[in-house]
Amino acid sequence: MVTQLVKPAPGRQVRRPDQGFTVLPEEGALVAWSPYWQRALIEGDVVVIDPVEEVASDAPSKSPTKAPKGAGSEV
Repeated sequence: MVTQLVKPAPGRQVRRPDQGFTVLPEEGALVAWSPYWQRALIEGDVVVIDPVEEVASDAPSKSPTKAPKGAGSEV
């Protein structure tokens, strides 16, 4: 069985036929790929999530908070 991690497209609400037609959560869920999900993807109702990209986009940016040694005003 092939599975995909999907989430609703912005502004969309998608029902899960395999879960009693409950609403797919905004953060997404792992679903058994079927013609239902393929059609939802083609119609723009869902987007496939790449877990690696999702984690990378949630990570805070790594910017230095202090100036490196030797930087700044020199006396």
